[in-house]
Amino acid sequence: MKHIIWSTGHKLKFDNIIDSDNCFLFDTQGRKLIDLESGVWCTCLGHNNKRLNKLITDQINKITHTGFCYCHPQIEATAIKLLEINNFHGGKCEFMCSGSEAVEYGMRVARTLSDRPLALAFSDSYFGSYGDAATKADQMWFIYDRLNCSCNQKNTGCTGECEEFNQIPFEKIGIFALEPGSSSGLVRFPDPQLIEKIATRIHENDGILLSNEITTGIGRTGKWFGYQHYNIQPDIVAMGKGLGNGYPVSATAISKQLAEKLSQHAFHYSQSHQNDPLGAIVAGEVIDIIKENNLIDAAEFNGNYLKENLQRLKQDFSVIKDIRGRGLMLAIEFSSQADRIFEELLNKGFIVAKRSNAEVLRIDPALTIEKETMDLFLLAFHDILSKLAKDNF
Repeated sequence: MKHIIWSTGHKLKFDNIIDSDNCFLFDTQGRKLIDLESGVWCTCLGHNNKRLNKLITDQINKITHTGFCYCHPQIEATAIKLLEINNFHGGKCEFMCSGSEAVEYGMRVARTLSDRPLALAFSDSYFGSYGDAATKADQMWFIYDRLNCSCNQKNTGCTGECEEFNQIPFEKIGIFALEPGSSSGLVRFPDPQLIEKIATRIHENDGILLSNEITTGIGRTGKWFGYQHYNIQPDIVAMGKGLGNGYPVSATAISKQLAEKLSQHAFHYSQSHQNDPLGAIVAGEVIDIIKENNLIDAAEFNGNYLKENLQRLKQDFSVIKDIRGRGLMLAIEFSSQADRIFEELLNKGFIVAKRSNAEVLRIDPALTIEKETMDLFLLAFHDILSKLAKDNF
């Protein structure tokens, strides 16, 4: 791939993948690989989903793109579905192409409606590749390090019972931008007590809570959205990745209260593929498929199965430092040798996520993964750990 700029921080390992089916990939030589990363955590219904393929093909033969003065009725139908699963009845949606756009759109709405200068976020949060939330300019953001405060004695993160928490300038903060679990790919979940304390303070000051659900949403954590593991209700929710099952569509949903306030402001946002029908139709079908096949429950059940078996391996192999996860978003942290284990898994045909700056492997398979596939991974992983233990003996 001499003429392609590849994704920063990731090495290209296979340049000949030409076919797929659910969690399986196939190369030009007929080799089968198992994708436990769902592409870039996107194919929640598996690669090459036949129902979505037919829907996309049918729609391509009708209309895929609309303009500023005309639209397709399906965008309204899908918006209603998204608002329903977010408990935003009477709210509004905007459809875009990428998660970064969805977060940026949400931040622009929040900045427009906030009368306070700062937004609050955790230091381990990731909000996209560009824009307000990606750059986090000092004069516009207060960044809180929840992992290195004086109440973080059990290494679970801040609970809001420390002096550092008391130094947060809530009187200047009008927005809380929450990433409820991905933690820049490391899969660390904020303490419920901390999240609920911050959300309460923000809403007491008539502030806005934005939940970045690009990675944690659409069933990934065993609930529709990551914020639903907490006793909170956001005002803005940014969605992407699994929303299109690999098709580039994202959405931002805002509550009825905020939508009414926004209508009273001169808010402007415009881009070429805003509210395109093809993306909205795909998103609506993804939601329907998840509901019809009980894939939220499947994510929780299969995630627990993987996590329990990984915990057993942790007891047998000291190189495993920690197992973290909710639903089918899991991380395996090692004391060392994550790079070697990653390469060994690739050699055995298993694709997982590897962070270049951490001893962590991440597993985010399709919600449609089968038990047989999980067992194949667990067996291969056990064999690799056994070999590693013998080599280091």
